[in-house]
Amino acid sequence: MKTTNKPSGLLSIRNRILIFSILVTLVPSSGMGWFFYNMTYKAMAEKNRQRLIDSTSKVERDMNLWFAEREHDLKIFADSFVLTDNLTRYLGLDEGDGSRETTDQVLSPVKRIVAYLDQVRNKYADYQRLAIFDPDGQEIAASTSEKDDTPFSLPVDWKARTAGGKAFVGAVSFIKGTPLSVIGIPLISNKTNKELGVLAVRISLQALSPYLRNALAGNEKGPWSVRLVGKNGQPILAMNFPEGQTETALSIGQQLQLFAHPQQPVNFSNKRWVVGFATAFKDLPMGLVITENYDYVYADVIHLRDRIILTAIIFTLFIGLSASIIARRVILPLQTLTRGVLRVAQGDLDVCLDIIREDELGIVTGMFNEMVQQLKKNKEELEQLAVTDPLTKLANRKRIMTSLDVQIENFRRYGNLFSLLMVDIDNFKVVNDTHGHLVGDAVLVQMALIFTSMLRTMDIAGRYGGEEFLVILGQTESRQAMSTAERIRQAVEEYPFVYEDVELHVTISVGVAGIANVEDTDNSLISRADAALYEAKAAGRNQVIFGREKGGSEKLPSSTG
Repeated sequence: MKTTNKPSGLLSIRNRILIFSILVTLVPSSGMGWFFYNMTYKAMAEKNRQRLIDSTSKVERDMNLWFAEREHDLKIFADSFVLTDNLTRYLGLDEGDGSRETTDQVLSPVKRIVAYLDQVRNKYADYQRLAIFDPDGQEIAASTSEKDDTPFSLPVDWKARTAGGKAFVGAVSFIKGTPLSVIGIPLISNKTNKELGVLAVRISLQALSPYLRNALAGNEKGPWSVRLVGKNGQPILAMNFPEGQTETALSIGQQLQLFAHPQQPVNFSNKRWVVGFATAFKDLPMGLVITENYDYVYADVIHLRDRIILTAIIFTLFIGLSASIIARRVILPLQTLTRGVLRVAQGDLDVCLDIIREDELGIVTGMFNEMVQQLKKNKEELEQLAVTDPLTKLANRKRIMTSLDVQIENFRRYGNLFSLLMVDIDNFKVVNDTHGHLVGDAVLVQMALIFTSMLRTMDIAGRYGGEEFLVILGQTESRQAMSTAERIRQAVEEYPFVYEDVELHVTISVGVAGIANVEDTDNSLISRADAALYEAKAAGRNQVIFGREKGGSEKLPSSTG
């Protein structure tokens, strides 16, 4: 531990108090008060700016995810053979026998496309209209709806924006007061890999309202408003608190002024002073404007200003009480240390006190910081040990179950698919009984290395118990999971397990389960995977079996050993 020499002479606390008692009478109290107020105001302004940045960043992430989910759904629909095959026939790109098609034969693909678009539109309440456009941007077919059949067109630069198979989000428009946007994705022929046109959907943006409501969640101090606006300042959606208040509303010109200074609070004088803040979304043709009542945002600073003025007057009248003020110079660092100790006692180890003095309190503060850093290091090591299997260095059962619960929650909230692999080493008891537990431990360690080398960063493998491992494959549907499980099985079968002079041939059996519906739990998933594993064992081991939700299983064709 670093040591500090004992302060002496003028550096002692006693001498500093004496010197400060003399100098404090010479310091203009008004200057001190103004300086403190100015510094506090800047700190509060920066804190408020960071709060607004965090709020808008959260809204932008949520909205980007919302649009990404819609683009993902649209890509799935675009890959449908109903669209690509019929559109290929309609455009005359299908390689037939050279005979000329009749009018009925040309219209039939369009009817099938329309039927498919109607089926998709009826499934999603946000979809107002779906349409297919040819490579020249001309509408070929569209969904039919009693609600709204108003046609729409593609953006002028749609070809450039769909280059490389990318999706695009169009500008916001309004129909009967409802904000709408067009999302499009190119249609590519599965046979010829040629671009057939564009599948576009006009979608309602009303579903974005909850994200605005969450922008300043918990802020009930005073009037505020959150507005989703276009690049030109045109309002799209708005959320006010309290509902119906207009004192925080800004004109389009004021909103554009905010966008000229992104992520910087600007004060406006309307009915009352208002703090405005705007940020433009990077990947979407829109932005966010947050306005709040100035008096509520800076209520603490305004209150502090009044207190400083009053204190300055009193301080000027009672300058003779400098001794008590000097005493505070000693007490404040002690209070800082006390608050630091209390934070550590409550479990907060991110405490680092500034060492601004070269006296006894400076020594104590430095030792306190070193102690907290050592405690934090020890805590991190213990936390790592608590979630890691000590032998294989994989996740232990507690951590793998926690990760499984997170995956289930993400599926329920966002629809993110994932799969589960239950892996068991075949005849592992024979290995232990024949070669000893050291060899068995070496097999487990090398098995963990195989998992680590073959899994992606979004996947996680853990030791479930004994020779059983549980693997979570993120964003993976069942067929992909079966393929991954088979690759792991083959890798294990071909891997030379070696410990000292003992070389073993080891195989595994794998049970696979995929998330099926929102009612699935960790127990139901593990039960299906475990049942499939048991079936793989019963069928001769060294196999991959998929466990279905309501009985039955699927065996992946593979060699067995």
